[in-house]
Amino acid sequence: MQPYSGTSANLATYAALLTPGDTVLAMSLPHGGHLTHGSRVNFSGRWFTVVSYGVRRDTERIDYDEVHDLAVRHRPKMIVCGSTAYPRLIDFAAFREAADAVGAWLVVDAAHFIGLVAGGAVPSPVPYADVVTFTTHKVLRGPRGGMILCTEELAGRIDKAVFPFTQGGPLMHVVAAKAVALGECLRPEYGSYARRVVANAQALAEALAHAGIRPVSGGTDVHLALADVRGLGVTGAEVEERCDAAGIALNRNAIPYDPQPPTVTSGIRVGYPRGDHAGDDRGGHEGDRRPGGEGRPGPPRVGRRGGPRGGRRAGKPFSRLSRLPSNVGPR
Repeated sequence: MQPYSGTSANLATYAALLTPGDTVLAMSLPHGGHLTHGSRVNFSGRWFTVVSYGVRRDTERIDYDEVHDLAVRHRPKMIVCGSTAYPRLIDFAAFREAADAVGAWLVVDAAHFIGLVAGGAVPSPVPYADVVTFTTHKVLRGPRGGMILCTEELAGRIDKAVFPFTQGGPLMHVVAAKAVALGECLRPEYGSYARRVVANAQALAEALAHAGIRPVSGGTDVHLALADVRGLGVTGAEVEERCDAAGIALNRNAIPYDPQPPTVTSGIRVGYPRGDHAGDDRGGHEGDRRPGGEGRPGPPRVGRRGGPRGGRRAGKPFSRLSRLPSNVGPR
């Protein structure tokens, strides 16, 4: 209950299971992985030898054959699965098989989808993993923080890795708020909420496709969609800027095999992180996210031409959004 964030939870897990220099197999960042899965600017990439797996070019889904082959070739001490921008379900059994083949620990970083697990909307990693780390402030809709679940065998090591190795005293007001959030997960209506989040994200992906924005992998099984905006003739950075001006919260995001640098990107990540789940709490439904729906966040009808079908103005994409007043915000 004590980790201050998802990164703190992952740091403690690395500290409990590994020593600097050990090999870790984790998801490539450009294919959807997290900074703590091997980025050179993060402790994971600086202190450990990280081998990355990715998604197939043809399906844009995790290549489980590659995962197994890389595990056998590099014999990592720990395998990490989980992502920040992968819109499909993960085959935890396949990762367990790869880990068992080389005697590796299996860690599932469930930060983005643990709330869906709690609501029974997606499969649980708990039966397969040695450790599950997650945040409490995304779909779980609790306070900002992290948590760690582990087998009884590892409990003592995890506890000591959190305190005194990586953190100081617990933030008990946050721990109390986490308990409240977990209590809400036990309510019958929470399962309905989780299923509605997935249905809304799928409707959003459908609406994006209808607007000419290709959903990576063809859609989503979870709460988010990754979209390729190259069909609009713009970059992810441009979409982020123009949508921000319209009060729509999303971020530029690399897509698999992205030709653009990470500061520009060819994609955007959209969906239902915690802030937009309030719409579901107020009774929003997936019809509001399909083409023609009135509810936010349906896709903006934008392109390189000014407005839905107008002419391009001043060389700026998304000129319809750029004309919106500066005080336009979320509805």
